[in-house]
Amino acid sequence: MPLDNVKYDQAKLPNPPADSGTGRRNQRGESITDLAYVDGRLLIAGLSNEEFASKLRSLPYPFEGADAGTSVEIFHGAHGRFETASPVRTFVPYEIAGEPHLLAAYTCTPLVKFPLSELQTGAKVMGTTVAELGNRNRPLDMIVYQQDGKDFLLIANSSRGIMKVTTEGVDIDEGITERINGTAGVKYDTVEELKGVVQLDSFDDAHAVVLVQNEDGAIDLRTIALP
Repeated sequence: MPLDNVKYDQAKLPNPPADSGTGRRNQRGESITDLAYVDGRLLIAGLSNEEFASKLRSLPYPFEGADAGTSVEIFHGAHGRFETASPVRTFVPYEIAGEPHLLAAYTCTPLVKFPLSELQTGAKVMGTTVAELGNRNRPLDMIVYQQDGKDFLLIANSSRGIMKVTTEGVDIDEGITERINGTAGVKYDTVEELKGVVQLDSFDDAHAVVLVQNEDGAIDLRTIALP
């Protein structure tokens, strides 16, 4: 579809990582790793060129420019250390105890919550790690949905079928702060039959729409029943 005459608005990030050419070590492509529009603001996850590289940004829309964002730190249980340079891979807005939060997933695979009220420009915020969902895995996309009066997360990832994660327990004040072998925190089930899902979104109360990459590389668009 030609975009020549399509109106648009833009905000230039003030502190993206330097462009170091081609290759896996070039972090310029991770300036933005995920985004969502919530209550008149665009929420953006990604990396910056600062020492505390991992960033969450909250931009009012229509855009009035972009500020330096909020530096975010987490404790990664599988690695047994605090981290400030790993970007959020995917996130969803979610209300916890009446307060707006982000539930964010990182590579290898901690699930972390951040209060939206703390995402202030120039601030440094420590997230609360509410789960370790297993290492050697990269989250790709996630949604939140209701089933039988309870809320669940559905997380597409690189190494397993889709993970169905309960939200019971995400309201804890103190999260994981010690090295974890395996999994810990809020519980999840693996939906084994849903393999190859690279992106998903809500379709209606009982279904999701997904992009599925087949073994031959072809990508299908499907609707599925929410598990």
